[in-house]
Amino acid sequence: MHCLSCEQETNGEYLCEPCTGRLGQQLADLPALYGALGAYLRPSSQTTGSIGGVGTGSPAPDAPLPVHEGALDLVGPGGIVTALEEWRFELCQAAEIRWPAPFGDYPGRLRRAVQGLQDMLWYIHRDWPQAGDFSAAVRQMHGAARSIVAPRERPLRAGTCTKEISEGEACGAVLLAKPGRPVVCRWCLTEYPASSWLDLAAEKAA
Repeated sequence: MHCLSCEQETNGEYLCEPCTGRLGQQLADLPALYGALGAYLRPSSQTTGSIGGVGTGSPAPDAPLPVHEGALDLVGPGGIVTALEEWRFELCQAAEIRWPAPFGDYPGRLRRAVQGLQDMLWYIHRDWPQAGDFSAAVRQMHGAARSIVAPRERPLRAGTCTKEISEGEACGAVLLAKPGRPVVCRWCLTEYPASSWLDLAAEKAA
């Protein structure tokens, strides 16, 4: 039998040990990510303008920024909380255990859903045929939330390393750069200033 998440061979379990651990960590992260998404639901407030340090009482010309639609989709009805409660309901039915009805505010409902799902990780790992679909759904929610509250900088190809490592021969390793950071060759460890990667790319193109 193979893991329904990564297709690694298992001893009859629906999820392998690494994927089960990853799923548990992603579930544990969701309440904090959910809380952080709240900052993207409040439009920026207008400020009152002033002339010579004296307030005019008139709003500044900048309009408030709209809420982040992606955050709204994750936090609002049908988002993370609803999805996890539905998955918990499916899990309880499969395991033939009592389904506790949701109550309280959304953050509280999320914490209870996460705790209930974590308490059943052993069953998800070993006995639940829907483990693969559930793992994929949690991974998607976790990734969507992280992409808003902690977006990753994607490295840009900056050409190749021009460091001479032997007579007439350059290192030639591909260099990856992130804006504003020094470029370090992963092969020979030569470091280039942050401003030099455009020159490197132009040199390669020439």
